[in-house]
Amino acid sequence: MTTLNEPVASPAEPGETMSVWGRAVAVFARPARAWAGLERKPRWWFPLLVSVLVSVVGTLLVYQRAIVPSQLAQMERQVEAGQIPAEATAGIEEQLASPLSMGFGLVAVVVTVPFMTCLFALLPWITAGFVLGRRFRYKDAFAVTAWAGLVAIPGQLLTFLLAWINESMTGVHVGFGALLPAEDPPSKLVAGLGLFLDQGIGPLALWYVVVLALGAAAVTGGDRRRVITAVGAGWLVVMAVVAVVAGLLAPGA
Repeated sequence: MTTLNEPVASPAEPGETMSVWGRAVAVFARPARAWAGLERKPRWWFPLLVSVLVSVVGTLLVYQRAIVPSQLAQMERQVEAGQIPAEATAGIEEQLASPLSMGFGLVAVVVTVPFMTCLFALLPWITAGFVLGRRFRYKDAFAVTAWAGLVAIPGQLLTFLLAWINESMTGVHVGFGALLPAEDPPSKLVAGLGLFLDQGIGPLALWYVVVLALGAAAVTGGDRRRVITAVGAGWLVVMAVVAVVAGLLAPGA
């Protein structure tokens, strides 16, 4: 039961709406008030387009400088382990550095960003909608997730910058994973724990989760504390599972 002291999100007025630029600024500056008119005019294409463009440009800039060297280092480890014959390395290296491989990588980015947005939209849809019993359509959850994704861009930019400086994607951390000991290659434990510390409970990751939860609370009219708690708990569970899987699949010992 909602009391007078509980911070309940106020649904937007029927005629209230925001421009794409106004909403984009509000997501960063005042995320609790960035969702007016979202159900009527979601305009999810705008944040999704911005996220795709940032990912494509960033990948393009670091592909030859950081991504290819990381792939070559992984290939060298496979050669040492006897998984790849040494005579095949020259052909593989040429293929990895080719424009065709870069093109495939960029296409993968264009596909991955919308797909991950669809996947992440399940989190607020399930936690705020089913767990808390609020009316929350998936298309509204998708719009909230797309707009909340704008606050993930600073983390992407930092990742690309660190990758450019280090000339490698290995050991790049944008959260508490930076506190872990440096290993090359990282062990399974460090790989999984690093992912959780960066993407699970890192400051930039938690910023994204809070904005996502505030959007879900505003659209559903739910209690902000309860929505943030539900979405946050769901996020931690999902990221813990992802970290375990990533650690098990990591090539390290």
